[in-house]
Amino acid sequence: MNRITCMIVEDEPHAMQLLEDHIGKTALLDLRSCCYDAGEALAFLATNKVDVIFLDINMPLLSGLEMAAMIAPDQKIIFTTAYSDYALDSFEFHVIDYLLKPVTFRRFMQAVSKLRASLPAPAGEGSVVAEPAPEETSADHMFVKSGRQLHKIQFSEIRYIEAMKEYLRIDTGKEKVLVYKRMKEMALLLPASFVRVHNSYIVNMNHVSSADAASVTVAGTVLPVSAGYRDGFMTRIRHYLV
Repeated sequence: MNRITCMIVEDEPHAMQLLEDHIGKTALLDLRSCCYDAGEALAFLATNKVDVIFLDINMPLLSGLEMAAMIAPDQKIIFTTAYSDYALDSFEFHVIDYLLKPVTFRRFMQAVSKLRASLPAPAGEGSVVAEPAPEETSADHMFVKSGRQLHKIQFSEIRYIEAMKEYLRIDTGKEKVLVYKRMKEMALLLPASFVRVHNSYIVNMNHVSSADAASVTVAGTVLPVSAGYRDGFMTRIRHYLV
């Protein structure tokens, strides 16, 4: 899975921290820069490129709208502001979404879904080195190292993944494989059917039998859903509602 590179341009420290937290919970996003004013952001963009900018409209000296007029016209932008007055003005740019502060994680994830839909599907990019990537993206399995052995694990068989200090335990129903890896690193290897519900748990939605705001049952095992991941998890649950 190719990560979406992004940057935040925001002059309010609290709003900046909130967006950083939301991005940190979203494995799809790769935060490249945090800038507290448009001048700093323009200097960064002069030598760097990102897929999307989370851009505050109300900033001193140079507003987000003024900055947007100074960058590439095809640059994707998600505007953020405490006021709705600028919504119409902002849509003359390549705007993916418009977020009102304080930005909830659920609303943030809706914007990320729109962003993902606006991007071309990953494909070979003309580089010989990059050619294996499409095969990896469509793979139905992964290899993990446990002890001295390499284990081939089918994604469809994984029920959930549990963090255990420096290790992860992968539960497939048939076995529990202990792997030396961090949750964030593992999340990047997993397909879209997996969602993080807690600092210590990632679950496979295909094995979820029931859920509420506080817990999720995966193949008979009840796991906690923490407040920090609840909105994102419940948003995913709603996708399956009929």
